[in-house]
Amino acid sequence: MSNEHIILVTGATGKVGRRLTARLAEAGHTVRGVSRSTDIRFDWHDESTWAAALAGVTAAYLIPPDEPFPAAGIVAAAEQAGVERLVAQSGRRIHVLAEAVGAGPEAIGMYALQEAVQASSLEWTVLQANNFNQNFSEGDMLPAVLAGELFLPVDDTVEPFIDVEDIAAVAVAVLTEDGHHGKTYELSGPEALTFPEAVHSIAEAAGRAVVFQNVTAEEYAAVLRAEQVPEDLVFFLDAMYRIMREGRIGDVADGVEQVLGRKPTAFADWAKRAAAEGAWSA
Repeated sequence: MSNEHIILVTGATGKVGRRLTARLAEAGHTVRGVSRSTDIRFDWHDESTWAAALAGVTAAYLIPPDEPFPAAGIVAAAEQAGVERLVAQSGRRIHVLAEAVGAGPEAIGMYALQEAVQASSLEWTVLQANNFNQNFSEGDMLPAVLAGELFLPVDDTVEPFIDVEDIAAVAVAVLTEDGHHGKTYELSGPEALTFPEAVHSIAEAAGRAVVFQNVTAEEYAAVLRAEQVPEDLVFFLDAMYRIMREGRIGDVADGVEQVLGRKPTAFADWAKRAAAEGAWSA
């Protein structure tokens, strides 16, 4: 891919999107980061916003919403706009989660987009990532870490958490280099950790007391309902944690090494970096 062309990044304000746009810009590429709040507004559910976002774009990195949206429509719009290369961000073994909730691809945003991109006439690549390290530092688990106690229904399951910086680095490569057409890369960190091990690394790096407590699925669901979490999300999270307890996505993937020729970042090394950047200084 030439530096002269525009690379589109959706979800540009999110964990992956903002790191990816920064990396592309630093490498000299012209990047158009879009979201519902950018000057060029992009909304997955508003087809009138698609044409301006796609105008002049050669390659696009698509970070979809969780909920259903017109996935086939955005891919068709990209084809019509002259986009040459599409890269879709999905979840690792998303089909397993869909089966667990009894849903088809159309019911889960990233699964629908993955299917649409893979069926397109364009050059395409799919990145399927495990749970992000940054969920502990800038995501749903941050408040619990700051409060000193994280509880989840995971038993003694392991998870090969991945540094979002590694996802962004892989994304830069597949967007700007040849040789990735038609490939689906599973991305994870270099080791599978239990949640207590992960929390211990964070506590050690941050110099603060943080403990992990396992709870039952029923106890966790009760907490979510008490916080007025929508019932469909309670159901979805229950299925996700059940899959994790069953070890369905607990093995280490080699996608980062395949693309970048190096090992992904170790969780403890990420925790030290995040602590030095003030992730848990609040």
